[in-house]
Amino acid sequence: MRHGDSEPVGAWDRAKAAGYSFRTQDTLKERGIYIGWIAGILLVGGGLWFFTQSLRTTLLLQTVNQVLETLQDSRRLERRIPGQVFWGRLPWGNWYTLADSEDRVLVFSLMSNGIFIPCMAVVSSGTGKVVDDKILPLTSHPEQTLKQIPRGLIKTYIRRIESPSFSQTGAARQ
Repeated sequence: MRHGDSEPVGAWDRAKAAGYSFRTQDTLKERGIYIGWIAGILLVGGGLWFFTQSLRTTLLLQTVNQVLETLQDSRRLERRIPGQVFWGRLPWGNWYTLADSEDRVLVFSLMSNGIFIPCMAVVSSGTGKVVDDKILPLTSHPEQTLKQIPRGLIKTYIRRIESPSFSQTGAARQ
């Protein structure tokens, strides 16, 4: 509809006269395809992460044992402690039993100066404390790596490992 002076009356007519193009169906279709791709990628990635978890923990166990052998350390990891994933909490690392010992080992990443450093901490099964107050970096030169990590940061990680709320997640005690 138009007035006598050919001025558009409705909002649709005014928008068309102003040069707006309406492609709502095309826009919705493009967004739907885009969202579908993202959802598909997330589903595939989440499925791969979930279904390869046991393989990843086994490979981690083998890798840590190889590093310990290279460092000429007599300790060896034996098996993963099951039951560490709880809903509402993310696991902070992987817990393993030590061969020929009652102690447990936490394999985790320590972050220092924006760099992730793979580490392990041996936790006594009797006391729930980190043995010798030591965290062992799983690098080719652990002594040099330890010198670069501030002692306060190491103490913070040790306190987290020894905290009762952390050990109640089934990690420090079976």
